[in-house]
Amino acid sequence: MSLPLLRLVLLESFENLLVTLNGFCTLLRQDVVLPAWVSRTEEEVRDGLETRLKAVDLYQSLWYEDSQDGRETLTCPGIIGAGPETMVAARQCNDAKDAFKAAVLALKTLPKPEVNALMMDLHKRHETVAAAMKRMGAARLHLKQAYRRIPLLEQRPEKIGFTWSKQGRTIQRTRVSEARRLLQQRRETPQVQLELQRLASLPENEVLARVRRVCPHLRANLVFAGPGGRVNRRLMQTPLPILIPLQAGERLPEFVPIAPEPVGNLRLQRSDVRIEEDVFLPSIRAYRYRERYRYE
Repeated sequence: MSLPLLRLVLLESFENLLVTLNGFCTLLRQDVVLPAWVSRTEEEVRDGLETRLKAVDLYQSLWYEDSQDGRETLTCPGIIGAGPETMVAARQCNDAKDAFKAAVLALKTLPKPEVNALMMDLHKRHETVAAAMKRMGAARLHLKQAYRRIPLLEQRPEKIGFTWSKQGRTIQRTRVSEARRLLQQRRETPQVQLELQRLASLPENEVLARVRRVCPHLRANLVFAGPGGRVNRRLMQTPLPILIPLQAGERLPEFVPIAPEPVGNLRLQRSDVRIEEDVFLPSIRAYRYRERYRYE
């Protein structure tokens, strides 16, 4: 596919994603007669944040927040009752997400400078949206959040059980030369230049620790009533509130509310005691080892 055509497909697919997502969320707000539950923090409860409006905010979160780790995606358990028109709009939205993802992945055939130029073009074309998001604390487009589909079911289950999978850390020993290569691959910014200068102060034979946090995943165990009194079960990844078809007067499935984030302090790996507390190269999440462990 030629560069002009790739550009056109990318911009049009993103435009279509914004339009279909806005249409879906408009219908979702109108389903106020149907029940909904979304896990809320204590602060959100005190502020009176409505569950359905929180769900809309989650579905529309296509942008990084200023404090958000680049590898993290916003995740929250929830169950949202939806009418027939809303369910149709949700499926159209998922189709638009798939089309946008395909357009972005098609850019992998291009050299990196041209890819960066196209993505900048996308941001400039929608700079009004981007500026509004920035005023609200968002920074740039979060591709994973733009790609991920709205979880939806074709029929109402009898029961939904949410569970958070465990999270932890992986630690990778990295040579100074490799850390330099990783930094040089990033877009040149004052922060990256600062980190390259910081890295230049280290001896070449020092080993750094790249720490990657494995983020928790939210799963839903679904129970459906089958023929003859049988029970059908299904496991589903649910990073966003689940959309289920409901009629007026119909209740949500049986469920036990859980916290919007995993509860409890994480136990770090024993090797963490060898690593300094402050990150040395934030852009690549690299830490220095304590002095006695710095050299192989």
